[in-house]
Amino acid sequence: MKGTNFAYLSATQQNTKGIRNFMIMALRIIFFFPLILIFFSCVENLIFIQIHPEKQTYMRFESKGDSLDIFNSDFIHPHESEQWFHSYNKIDTTNNWLHITEGSFIDSKYVFIDSGNSSLGYRYEKNIVPSFLGVQYEFHLIFMGTMIKTEFPSLYDAIISKNLDSLYWLPEALTILMEKGLSDMTRDSLPHEQIIWNKRLVNHMRNSFAKIDIERGLQNFQKDRVGFLKELLTPFSVDENFPLMLAQSMEFHEHILRSKIDLNDDTFIIKLIMPGQIVTTNATNIIGDTLVWNFGIDSLLNQSYMLKAKSTLYATARLEKILISIGVIAFLLIGYWLKKYRS
Repeated sequence: MKGTNFAYLSATQQNTKGIRNFMIMALRIIFFFPLILIFFSCVENLIFIQIHPEKQTYMRFESKGDSLDIFNSDFIHPHESEQWFHSYNKIDTTNNWLHITEGSFIDSKYVFIDSGNSSLGYRYEKNIVPSFLGVQYEFHLIFMGTMIKTEFPSLYDAIISKNLDSLYWLPEALTILMEKGLSDMTRDSLPHEQIIWNKRLVNHMRNSFAKIDIERGLQNFQKDRVGFLKELLTPFSVDENFPLMLAQSMEFHEHILRSKIDLNDDTFIIKLIMPGQIVTTNATNIIGDTLVWNFGIDSLLNQSYMLKAKSTLYATARLEKILISIGVIAFLLIGYWLKKYRS
């Protein structure tokens, strides 16, 4: 197929150099999978929020944990504005660090979504509604779901069961990453034959993993990656441009997945102080005037997770006047009634 970047050829037309290049580029992407779980470390993320009656919001982010996890990109503090102040401190003789970010703003909305889609996105919303009796405050903090349950079902099951052996979820993840990479590459106007070739490649990968003994096959894969993948893709031949293009497309999605997996042992504690009396909330706990939410990745494995609360700050002086007026009117009515009754 002339004019295309790469082509599907018959099984008898093997391009050994193309396959070798593909193996080299693909291994750059998948090499991290068997090792990624070894480096899990716990990070405690505390977010303190105070909504002031005069519409200003103060936020303080604290992340404490191993330096490898503190400085990665799974959960990033706000940083794109001069209103945020940062500090980094090593807190003990191990390798734990404390990252603090704080700032204030009056905007009713604040959104943080990483341009590369690799970090956990979140959105803050505040709504202030004046009324005759006071002011009502509405709070929402939405954390974007990782969609692992929908996109990587086997990995989801592994996280829920705490059986994070990569031999269990790697075949599915590798196939889905390839499918995502190919999908990005076919967004341009490619021939129908090329789209069919992409589907055949993905289906071949999926079917091959379904037919082999997963544990034994992936053990062989880790012993001899090039030989394993070369055998797996024997029916296919690709030209020289295909490996680099696919590797780059896969690398983007692999980076996103790695950041999602890095959240596995992270915990989040959100503390909120609002003006007035709390009316409704889905907080985990209420301590004095502070609302507390405590959650981990299990709340973020699929759809977005919303924290919400509503409070009312009553206009005390106005309420006092109303009560006094009601009391005076009631007193006059009672006096009038007694006077009329006696007469």
